Amino acid sequence: MTLALVVGCSEYVWDEVEAAQKLADYHAYYVCKMAGIHWDEGRFVWLSLHPEYMPHYQEKRRDLGLPDCYETVVPLINEVGSHWQFCKSADRCVTYRWPGMSASGSSGLFAVKVALDDGHDRVVLAGVPMLRNAKHFARGQDWLQRDCFMDGWKQAMPHIRGKVRSLSGWTMQTLGAPTPEWLAEAREATSATGRDAQVGI
Repeated sequence: MTLALVVGCSEYVWDEVEAAQKLADYHAYYVCKMAGIHWDEGRFVWLSLHPEYMPHYQEKRRDLGLPDCYETVVPLINEVGSHWQFCKSADRCVTYRWPGMSASGSSGLFAVKVALDDGHDRVVLAGVPMLRNAKHFARGQDWLQRDCFMDGWKQAMPHIRGKVRSLSGWTMQTLGAPTPEWLAEAREATSATGRDAQVGI
């Protein structure tokens, strides 16, 4: 099994990233929207449900002198309405829906889907509490649009429960917190797979 960390945009995101990194080493990082402007922990996947904002985010990152060590991922062209032209400059376009879904669940859930689609077995959420009063780390405002995305999260539960845990908020209450035992299961499975490969099983 492999572990992925999803990095959202809530006010305590960087504290939660630090806490997550104390729990485990991650094989990949999936960073949402404005958090990608500031991410300085090596290579990452940079995601947003809004491809029209990505060129501005990338410019802000360059202004900070941070490297272009990322892959950009946005929704499929037919899922972004009039902003489809911005998809052309992305490295990958991926649907934000699992089969049967009729709603979007925020860029945080999009990052979860891409991480699972990429083959990661366990995903930890940092800075993705899905609370209306969780202020944005950069804008300092409550997330008044939160309720628009809750149907998407609820529809996604059959696909993510048991595979995804969170460090705060509604997502932690609903999915559980990442525990050493839960993370150890992933590490033990990875070690077992490595041993099987060595003996030719």
